[in-house]
Amino acid sequence: MLKQAHYTYAPEMRPRYKRDEHAVAETFGARATAFDLFRALEPTLASPRLVSTCFGALDRLLLTMPSYVFSYPAYAGVYEDLFTKLPGNATFVILVHASARQNLNQMLTRVGVGARVTVIEAPEFLRFSVWAEDGYAVSQEAGTGPSYFVEPASFARLEDAMIADVVAAQTDLELYHASLYFQGGNILIGDDFWLLGADYPTRSLRLGLFAPAAGETPAAAITRAYGSALDAARRLLLVGSTLPVPSQAERQFTLNGETWTEELYAGNAPGTVQPMFHIDMFVTLAGRDAQGRPIALVGDPRLASQVLGEALQPHAMAPIYDDIAKKLQQQGFAVVRNPLPLVYQDDPREKKRYWYFATANNALVEANGGSKSVWLPTYGHGSWPELQATDQENRRIWESLGFQVGMLADFHPFAFNLGAVHCIKKYLTRA
Repeated sequence: MLKQAHYTYAPEMRPRYKRDEHAVAETFGARATAFDLFRALEPTLASPRLVSTCFGALDRLLLTMPSYVFSYPAYAGVYEDLFTKLPGNATFVILVHASARQNLNQMLTRVGVGARVTVIEAPEFLRFSVWAEDGYAVSQEAGTGPSYFVEPASFARLEDAMIADVVAAQTDLELYHASLYFQGGNILIGDDFWLLGADYPTRSLRLGLFAPAAGETPAAAITRAYGSALDAARRLLLVGSTLPVPSQAERQFTLNGETWTEELYAGNAPGTVQPMFHIDMFVTLAGRDAQGRPIALVGDPRLASQVLGEALQPHAMAPIYDDIAKKLQQQGFAVVRNPLPLVYQDDPREKKRYWYFATANNALVEANGGSKSVWLPTYGHGSWPELQATDQENRRIWESLGFQVGMLADFHPFAFNLGAVHCIKKYLTRA
């Protein structure tokens, strides 16, 4: 069945997994050299502790809103909806292009949050994206005091790599660099543990950014290197699958008597051990259960197909998600499976179909003692009204865990580019 976009797509919108391939090789050495030159001037943390993904109340969040957001209702509406639904005590740091400052001010006035916002203007030539989550981690000294952006040795979207520098220069936020490869969306932080997608530490090993000491296993070396740079106190657990994960590919099929091309496994590089390039797209932390076990929701394409009454697509990679869920359970998690629908968007002009996951796992979570809330992206809109069923099933699952659920706006325009609400913000502090 033909499924076209039910919104006006922003051509400036960059898929979250896209790399500036030509520029990475050229700038990696230059930026690494610059980091070495200025490292002596940077603050250091003796006991870095990452800001949690789910534990504690929402306090201060970073949003990055490039000028094109305000030209397309499908994107601007998501932010406006988010401002109206997040807690009234949450504050925001917003990076916006100077040319869009007036548009932002008008939005903040409409939703009545202007007094809780610090706005940072950026020049138009800095073409940062909406993906505020990815270009850095955020740590504090032993979990208190000022927050520090922690930038990796290299970041594939080069102008997003400058977000932390621009924001830190104009706020009370600090900044330091770690000679490791990581991205914020591939990290999830609990209370006494944190999860790291296994692709990035293995890449750091391959690049020689650190090496096992004499008699040290690669796993122990990963724990040592990433612990000293990002979080010295919490237990580090890696997320990945030992089953073969397919790489991004194209294949032809016939639609209405015509030959089309479809894109599968978007964002998956050769050799990946993750079914999506960031774990925040398919794993959600949800506090602890009555037995004290950490709860992890793991997306389930098979369950989504059952809820929708449809056949499971072979390229949904259901066995890989099952394998990751099993491994988390073996590590002591109470694992809950939730629907993860595999959907597509058609381009009749190009005769091309793009598959992507309509993820509700990419959510905002607040587990603050007895108070528990979650804000879920929704997808039962426009060309996909049937996804109201999976939206409601995801809501039911969270409510069964004791959470108050906020249903957010239509996130198809973001999920099509492999991101959702967790990707367009960065937690700076938790209360």
